[in-house]
Amino acid sequence: MSHKSDVQTFKYRPDIDGLRALAILLVVIFHAYPKFLRGGFIGVDIFFVISGYLITSIIFKGLGENKFSLLDFYSRRIKRIFPSLITVLIFCLVAGWFILLGSEYESLGKHAAGGATYISNFILYRESGYFDIDSQLKPLLHLWSLSIEEQFYLAFPFILIVAARVRFNFLTVISLLFLLSFSFNVFQVHTSQSKAFFFPHTRFWELLFGSAVAYVNFYRRSNFDIALNHLFSNKSPNFTPNLLAWTGLLLIFFAWVGFNYETISYPSGWALMPTIGAVLLILAGEKAWLNKKFFSSKTMVGIGLISYPLYLWHWPLLSFTHIVQMEKPSSTLRFMVLVLSFLLAWMTYFFIERNLRYRKHWLVPAVLLVSLLIVGFLGYQIFTNKGYPERIAQIVKAPEDIGLKPWEENGWVKQDACLKKFGNFEFCILEDNSTPVTAMLIGDSHANHLYPGLVQKSLLTGGNLLNLGMGGCLGFVNAHHDVIVNQEKHCQSFMDSALNFAITSSSIKTVFLAGQWGGYLKIKKRIFRNMFGEKIPDKVVNFEESLRDTLKALSDANKEIIFVMDVPNLDFNLNSCIERPWRITGGLVKTPCAVSRVKVNSDIRQYRAIVAKILIDYPKVKIIDPIDIFCDDQYCWASLDRKMLYRDGNHLNWYGSIFLSERIKMQ
Repeated sequence: MSHKSDVQTFKYRPDIDGLRALAILLVVIFHAYPKFLRGGFIGVDIFFVISGYLITSIIFKGLGENKFSLLDFYSRRIKRIFPSLITVLIFCLVAGWFILLGSEYESLGKHAAGGATYISNFILYRESGYFDIDSQLKPLLHLWSLSIEEQFYLAFPFILIVAARVRFNFLTVISLLFLLSFSFNVFQVHTSQSKAFFFPHTRFWELLFGSAVAYVNFYRRSNFDIALNHLFSNKSPNFTPNLLAWTGLLLIFFAWVGFNYETISYPSGWALMPTIGAVLLILAGEKAWLNKKFFSSKTMVGIGLISYPLYLWHWPLLSFTHIVQMEKPSSTLRFMVLVLSFLLAWMTYFFIERNLRYRKHWLVPAVLLVSLLIVGFLGYQIFTNKGYPERIAQIVKAPEDIGLKPWEENGWVKQDACLKKFGNFEFCILEDNSTPVTAMLIGDSHANHLYPGLVQKSLLTGGNLLNLGMGGCLGFVNAHHDVIVNQEKHCQSFMDSALNFAITSSSIKTVFLAGQWGGYLKIKKRIFRNMFGEKIPDKVVNFEESLRDTLKALSDANKEIIFVMDVPNLDFNLNSCIERPWRITGGLVKTPCAVSRVKVNSDIRQYRAIVAKILIDYPKVKIIDPIDIFCDDQYCWASLDRKMLYRDGNHLNWYGSIFLSERIKMQ
């Protein structure tokens, strides 16, 4: 099929830079003030559409003129993207050397290596979610989106080249890929929201949306305009462009003010709203008043020109500020960080990016490529050397037993023999594989962190304790898990399987039920439906009904039930209890290393009231209450006697697990 172009040249459009400005402002405001209009993360989706449009337009122009060269294409990409990225990565590694503790610097090194090789999205998928608390402590978290774009740039040009050679219609190729990627997105968000968010095959459709616009503008613009003019034949010539532009802006605005990362499964079908909005604004063209007057204004174009370095700078600066503070940075401090981000972005664009981007010598991209690989190698060295903790050994005195090392040393991680016997549980730990199981610990990661302590309590466990658990999964029968809680695994089938084994096994006398109970009862302000039209279950009703079903099933099987209340959840970063070389404001260490008892009581009130009400009907159920052990009248402590009890904000470390078990008083 012929690929004859309607547009002979691909010219610069200032309104596209203005649209870039809107996207970066949404992202920057969201990252600095996440509680203010929580849909600002849609700025990344707008960036994806713009990138798909521009890159595909460049490819179409080259193919149309029979001048497209992969070497030239990637050379231009390197000169466009690498200078600012190298600058920011070097800054982060140098700043981290002086600011970060060993474990923090180790993580930064891993993320720097991933950012330099454009696999950040895969690394972050293996860690925690984009919107979790720990995300604020990852200075290079934002590089996931750049990785997806680069992965698109690596694959898509080859596809279009093949399509051109076999004379296959570009729009057909783009449409098929779009439908395939969007289908993956819709399906994946229900089985693993993290995969849907971070994986390329579930996000490429957003870039392909921009590619489709590029096709229309380059090959079918005349037909598109004729069709719209025919549809609105009685309107003024500028009516259609204005309609498209204002409709697009309204879609973006509604997504910005209406989306909430705490209550919405994303991207899923919701991402259509901002992406269609961006598509309409691009299709509206330069004749639309909004594009001509607002998006093409000097202010918006100026912000758009520095949007890439601004994206790179703002998050590391915000993250470092958060890390070195004992509490969340004030609004004023965050505003000052954003001002600094704009200044550094401007300097990076004018003094680094522009000076390298338009140089013709072939050595420029080669040197940039080698430089980025060297930076990535340095990051990998930092990671493999555990963050060089000796850097600040003379200054920092860290509390003992932070992390998972004692678990590994004692074999308290996934055991092959256990996995073969009981299935692919995230936590599968068995004290003795040669004797029958006498007790089971069932639940999520808040059950798993009890194992080191409970395994020493033979009077409670009978001598052979089995731990079967899945992170983020409510350890009850018949428990529904919505798409936000169940990010990775099929919780219900695993938990039903574990509890069924406990019920049917005659050797098991005792069952421990443990979990982050309060985390499953966070009330949402809105009710959303998933892509299948199914209402997300009411968590309170779900919790009550499934707890009753679980207690009844275990009681009918004559099992001794021990219900473990959750440990106090912290509201601060544990590393704030460790001395640092310096902070921006405040003292060198958080004192006391504890959370207010009043706050803890407020956090646990809802779930404890529900549990107390249900347990009235099951008086034989025994209770372990960590609150009585970790808390006094004023505080719930994260460390005692210079020994840390936690390994993060809500999980006990090895010492904390032993500390709890030694002080258990059954109720």
